[in-house]
Amino acid sequence: MAEEKAILVDTTKCTACRACQVACKEWNQNPAEKTKNRGSYENPPTLGSYTWMRILFNEYYKDNKMSWLFTKHQCMHCTDAACVEVCPPNATTHREAKLADGTVVKSVATDPKLCIGCNYCRVACPFDVPGYNQKKKGIYRCTLCVDRQTGDKPGFTVPACVKVCAPGTLSYGNRTELIAKAEARVAQLKAAGYTKARLFGVKELEGLRYMYILTDEPSAYQLPDNPSIPASVKVWKTLTKPYGAFAAGGVLLALILNGIINARNRGLEEKFKLEQ
Repeated sequence: MAEEKAILVDTTKCTACRACQVACKEWNQNPAEKTKNRGSYENPPTLGSYTWMRILFNEYYKDNKMSWLFTKHQCMHCTDAACVEVCPPNATTHREAKLADGTVVKSVATDPKLCIGCNYCRVACPFDVPGYNQKKKGIYRCTLCVDRQTGDKPGFTVPACVKVCAPGTLSYGNRTELIAKAEARVAQLKAAGYTKARLFGVKELEGLRYMYILTDEPSAYQLPDNPSIPASVKVWKTLTKPYGAFAAGGVLLALILNGIINARNRGLEEKFKLEQ
């Protein structure tokens, strides 16, 4: 079985410089967005089709003292992915790219041409990642920079966010090696007094391609303590797949369904903060 690549996030080293956030936009040629001051250091306020990752600023209080816990927020590329399970037209799928050294990059990707804008992936995702764009008609997300690793872009070998991380928060490599590295770091943190130190992402949803070294409960980082996919979602795709496939291929039904969905999305734009 081929070795799998992943990214390890050591939150204890993050300074929230957001160089990773800028690098992600630059590499993927996503424009900056006009935003407003909402009383938070987080900017932009949500993920979306032009913002595929952002840094979360979490206030942590202990003994009447406040400190920051920073979270790198983007698609986790779950092995058991709710977005893949729930997508009626199969627009969101698992992808696998084999590298020259025999390792593989497994990711979750959405084909905007197949996306019907139902937003079920947004509702099902335990990490609140997918962001639908009403004008671009599609879901866009972190790609794990597969194009930098497969030779499509000569001279690049690691994801853009990892390349620019000055404090060494991000590590990229073989998943098993990163897990061993993380476990050693967690043991070090516990010895230093961080009794709640843990590794998040090894077993959650059968394994994430982003793993996190934390010093507190996942919820303190705006991560779900026990991410899971409801049983109802598991059967959803089986029930809707024939209709979703027909909607994608049948012109008349596609037009009707698209009209209904777009009308609904316009009403949900404010609620879900969808991009205009």
